[in-house]
Amino acid sequence: MKEKKIRTVINKFGRLKLYFLRGHSQWFVYVFSLTNFSLLFYNFLFKNLRFIPEALKQFYIFFSLFIILYVPIAMIIGYFDFKKGTFKAEQMVMLEMSPIWKKMFIEINIIRNQLDIIQKEVNDLKEVIKNESL
Repeated sequence: MKEKKIRTVINKFGRLKLYFLRGHSQWFVYVFSLTNFSLLFYNFLFKNLRFIPEALKQFYIFFSLFIILYVPIAMIIGYFDFKKGTFKAEQMVMLEMSPIWKKMFIEINIIRNQLDIIQKEVNDLKEVIKNESL
């Protein structure tokens, strides 16, 4: 009984750890990274540009312009990389490196092949039913 309680506590702790890591790595890291990048860009480049009026050199103005321009540009670049760039090649390398991914893709291909066979049989049955009803 005591062992079961210990296992339950470990499982709950594991879930909390997983939730923390997911929230940290999937959300906060992006926000902090973007803020850090924009602060560096502002301090090392934007603030020292002479052709920009002093009134526009305030950080909140820069950050607003930065978000308005940077986020859509990054999304467009990410989209093209995903669709036409190196994403597929990277996935193939991951497949070669990880036996777990390799096994998963093999299973997915088996399931996909089975679904294709089932779909073909369903279409054949539809044709038979259609022909018999005429």
